Amino acid sequence: MFYYYYLQLYIKYSLTIYFLLSSLLKAFLYQSFFYPLYYLILVDSEKLTRKYYSDYSKVLSIPSLKVLISINAIETALIFLRGLEIGLLFFYSFIIYFAYVLLIFWKRTKTSLVMTLVFSIIYLIFSFLPISYIFAFGAFIPLINYPLLLDHGEKASFILSLFSGLIPSIVLFRITFLGVIYVLIIGLVSLIYVYEINRKGNKIIGIPSLNVIRPFLRAVSYKKDEDLENFLEKISVPTIINIATFKIGDMYFVLPQIHFGMYGNIGSSKFPYQVEEYLKNAIVFHTPGSHELDLPSSRESRRVVEEVLKTKLDKIYFTGIESQNIGDFNITSIRFDKASISFVQRPNKGIDDLPGGLWRDIALTKNFLVDCHNETLTDEIGKREYTQLRDFVRTTKIKPKSDLQLGYSETIVNCEGLCKNLARVVTLIDKSSRQKLSLIYIYANNACHGLKDKIYEKLSDLVDYPILVTPDDHSCTASNFGNLYQPATVCDDLIEKARSLVIESIKNAKDVSDVEFGMIKVKTRVLGKIISSMVEGLEKVGSFTLKTFWIPIIIPYVILFILLLADSIIKF
Repeated sequence: MFYYYYLQLYIKYSLTIYFLLSSLLKAFLYQSFFYPLYYLILVDSEKLTRKYYSDYSKVLSIPSLKVLISINAIETALIFLRGLEIGLLFFYSFIIYFAYVLLIFWKRTKTSLVMTLVFSIIYLIFSFLPISYIFAFGAFIPLINYPLLLDHGEKASFILSLFSGLIPSIVLFRITFLGVIYVLIIGLVSLIYVYEINRKGNKIIGIPSLNVIRPFLRAVSYKKDEDLENFLEKISVPTIINIATFKIGDMYFVLPQIHFGMYGNIGSSKFPYQVEEYLKNAIVFHTPGSHELDLPSSRESRRVVEEVLKTKLDKIYFTGIESQNIGDFNITSIRFDKASISFVQRPNKGIDDLPGGLWRDIALTKNFLVDCHNETLTDEIGKREYTQLRDFVRTTKIKPKSDLQLGYSETIVNCEGLCKNLARVVTLIDKSSRQKLSLIYIYANNACHGLKDKIYEKLSDLVDYPILVTPDDHSCTASNFGNLYQPATVCDDLIEKARSLVIESIKNAKDVSDVEFGMIKVKTRVLGKIISSMVEGLEKVGSFTLKTFWIPIIIPYVILFILLLADSIIKF
């Protein structure tokens, strides 16, 4: 069977070349740039993630360990068979190289197996060419170098990758002057390319590109969140944030000047869940601001939550529910005498984080905005829209006291795009006007177009103001390589259960005797504007990388051709 594969490799030469080039390209992209870029792109906003996601999600994903071992075993057998024809030193060289790659990637078995899998193809092809197969070790140096940058600095990666091209020759006493020169040139080209990428980052944001990317990549690869959070704490800036708490009956509404990112367990991604640990009946809403308002670590996030528990609450009274359209926005407000909560939606155009600058007026007027984050963005919010929201926040209304009822219900739902399989509904009823407002709260990072409208249609005969709300949940963003960002999808289970939950919450509605409100200021640290600079740098470095990634792949073969040509001319 092995010999059959060997014959196929020998006969179908053109097919082998195609497979080699496609495998090289995919492995290089995966191991060097796309994977790191994935997780840094997440830092700014889902807009950038969506921009790159459709292309990057097609990049080769690493097969299972079992598959990799099986393929490597077949390739090793083919190399052995080829060694029987041209000399067993061919096989011994490969075994030494294989062992060296396993050694330098000892923490990352799958990475080492991917590297040897791709190298084996190159190695076999070199054995059919009119040049020494020893040069294959040097030609593969760039693709060994880039994955090493995850665990090592640029110089250490350079040296380790350089020796990958020399050790088989040294051990087997097959080293030649031309071979050493070739390996050194390829190593230097690889090092220069990495330094150029770092230089781009230094020029744009004052930090070498790899110093930014490496903590993200290590956090993903090794689940070392602490390393990344230590990096974020170093670049974070001190600030004072506002956090409002409303107690309506038994329910707590928490509106922090915090963005729930970066992703997974990192930063303030788990802030809503941490609040719920202490306040079982709490719902945490997403307010204006993007990743510049991320807290740098989960430790700091929990500390801020503990400060929320100290909020002094004063009695206020309910004055009514109202809804209005302002430009592209639909804004539904729950009004009290000294504060209000306004739920902002943008039908058909979506919202991907309201401008954080709105907090300057919110903190003064106590007219709190909730970014419903219930429809993916299709059109950016411009200066005109910002001005409309700012003017709305600055407008205060004094209305007479009204009686309020509140009902609550929740249930398990199974829908793609949810970070937690739970749907919660809070219904508020203005007893004077008989208006009903139902908040359908799901743990998701935005929602696909169509979900909101289908839910509203389902509830149209039950309540006056159905509002789908997500907290822009980043706790499951980047949970795996193939699924970086998935909004809540159009899901029949959620649509059907939303109706039953609203009916249940209306039945459960009880008179609210006390409404309380308090706002605190907390000293903390946030990521700040450096995030925007990092993303700007990322886009420019990423653009440069995507335009030039072929250079380190092609150069080894160009240089090899030049060296061999020069050698033949000298001999001639």
